[in-house]
Amino acid sequence: MASSLPICIILAILFPAIVSAKQFIVGDGKGWTTNFDYQAWAKGKDFRVGDILVFQYPAGAHNVFKVNGTGFQQCIKPPINEALTSGYDRIVLATPGRKWYICGVGQHCAAAGQKLFINVNPALGAPSAAPSQDIGSGKEFIVGDGKGWTPYFDYQAWAQGKDFRVGDALVFKYPVGAHNVFKVNGTGFQQCIKPPTSEALTSGNDRIVLATPGRKWYICGVSQHCAAGGQKLFINVNPAIMAPSVAPSQPTVSANQFIVGDSQGWTTYFDYQTWARGKDFRVGDTLVFQYPVGAHNVFKVNGTGFQQCIKPPVSEALTSGNDRIVLATPGRKWYICGVGQHCAATGQKLFINVNPALTTPGVAPSQAMP
Repeated sequence: MASSLPICIILAILFPAIVSAKQFIVGDGKGWTTNFDYQAWAKGKDFRVGDILVFQYPAGAHNVFKVNGTGFQQCIKPPINEALTSGYDRIVLATPGRKWYICGVGQHCAAAGQKLFINVNPALGAPSAAPSQDIGSGKEFIVGDGKGWTPYFDYQAWAQGKDFRVGDALVFKYPVGAHNVFKVNGTGFQQCIKPPTSEALTSGNDRIVLATPGRKWYICGVSQHCAAGGQKLFINVNPAIMAPSVAPSQPTVSANQFIVGDSQGWTTYFDYQTWARGKDFRVGDTLVFQYPVGAHNVFKVNGTGFQQCIKPPVSEALTSGNDRIVLATPGRKWYICGVGQHCAATGQKLFINVNPALTTPGVAPSQAMP
C-alpha cells in the first residue's frame, strides 16, 4: 500500500496531460484524399498543443508537406525530402498558431483541394508561464501608437529600439473595414504577398500575443496598402525575461555549440548537408556562422526560400562574421547566404532538423514536429 503511493501521486500529476491530448484522423473515414473539404472537416474542432494529426492514405498515392500560408494558398511544394510518405503520418502539434498542410503529388493540392489549414490553441493545462508573469512582464504595444495601423507610416522607425518579448502583445488599431492584418513570412513581407482571406484579422482592435521568439512579419492585405503605402511591420521577438523554461544547470550540461562547416566555416563550394549529417541538433544548442565580414551573410529562410535561394529583405541578414543562432524551437531550419549567387551557384546553404532538448519529455523521435 505504502509503496504504491508514490506511483499514485505521479499518475495524479501526469493524468491531466494524458487526458487532454487528442488524436485527430484527418478527414475521419475519408482519410487524406482528393476532392474532400478539409476546412469543413476542421471547422469547430478544438486543436490543442500536444494533440496529434494522423494523415491516413495508401502509401505512394499521396504525401504530406507542412507549408506556410503562401505555400498553402499557391500550392507551392517544398523540397521532396521534407515530404511525409508513410501513409500513416503522425504529426504532434508542438506549438500554438496557424498550421498548413498540403499534398504534393501531381495537382492534388491545386486542382483537387487536398490541403488543410488549422489553428492550434495552447494546451489546456500548459504551465508555460505563471499567470502572474503574464500580467507582470507582458507589455502591450499599440502598433503605430497614436497613428494606429494605417498606410504611409514608418513602422520600422516605430519598432526601432523597442524590446519585444515572448508574452508581450501587439495591438493593431484601425477602422473596421478600412484595413486588416496578415501574419506572413519574410518573402510575403518583402513582396507583399497576401495569404488566404480566411487568415486575415479584421476586428479593428486585433491583439496578437507574441508566443515564440524570432522574427515576425505583418502586412495589411487591403488593396495596395502594403506595396504602395508601406503598411507592414517587421519585429524581432526576444525570449521572455522571466521564462523558467530550463533550469540553470541544464544548458551547461546539454547545450552544444556547432561551428558551421567546422574549420571551413561559412563559405562557398562546401557540402553543408554532409557536414550536418549525423549531428544531433537540440533545442538550446547554438549554431555559429564564421566568415570574413562583408564576404558573406546569413539569412534564415523557409523550405521554399532554401530550395529556390530566395533572399529575404536585407534588414534580416546577419552580417557580423561570427553570427550565433540559438536553436529555440524544434523542427526544420534553413539558412542561406544572400551575397551574389553564393546560394544558387555555389551551394552556400544549410538545412538541419532540430530535436527537442534532452531534458524535454515531449515527443517520441518517430513523430514529426509541425
